[in-house]
Amino acid sequence: MTGSHRPAAAAAVLVTAAAALLLGGCGSGSSGGKDGPRAGDRPSTVVSAPAGATATASTAAPGTAPATEGSGSAANAPKVPDARLTPPGGGSFTKQQKTYLSGRVPQGTDPAAVLEGGQEICDRLTRTAKIDKDAAASAIVTGDISMSGASAAVSALCPDQQSVIDAARRGFGDGTFTVAAKAVPAKSVAPGRYRAPNPSPSCNWRVTGAGGATLTSGGGARLTVPAAARGITSSGCYAWLASGGT
Repeated sequence: MTGSHRPAAAAAVLVTAAAALLLGGCGSGSSGGKDGPRAGDRPSTVVSAPAGATATASTAAPGTAPATEGSGSAANAPKVPDARLTPPGGGSFTKQQKTYLSGRVPQGTDPAAVLEGGQEICDRLTRTAKIDKDAAASAIVTGDISMSGASAAVSALCPDQQSVIDAARRGFGDGTFTVAAKAVPAKSVAPGRYRAPNPSPSCNWRVTGAGGATLTSGGGARLTVPAAARGITSSGCYAWLASGGT
């Protein structure tokens, strides 16, 4: 049984406001969420997307799942061979940049634009985690930043944010999920203790056992999923992280 995401409207409003405060409060030279990082904010790289380049999904606002990994993840499109991954204006990519771009650049796509999508993910995770790691992990749990896009970017471009990925993998969002021995993002939840860093006032949850019988239910920002559980349903809680998960 797969998880179905049904975030409550109140929780979405709460988290949007929190994210705006977090991403906007990093000092001068930074900007939050939808506006994307300013030029002075982004870590230096060998190349950047050239002015006037055709807009692609990867150059849209950071944190939007299709935008941050669209150009580099077209499943069936032929990809540019690694040996031909070079900046359009000449020069070369760094080893880390080549690792990220390998197998991710469709033919006819500017590799610098694909790289920028990964850099934007790293920028956002780094800025947010510096203030609140729970907020960074929660953004991935809920799909505000896709798990696949974040994992690829962190692995190649900002490995210092791996703890955020690890925390997100053990978490889950609002919806109904199977309880299994091992957590699978967006599908199953492992037994254990969880906390909701930014729940709405309407946050509630129910843990079920064999035959759908209720084992425990309630509201609030803490819950325990016992080994005997078979399912968990959450509403208005936004994101759950394993206790001690970040």
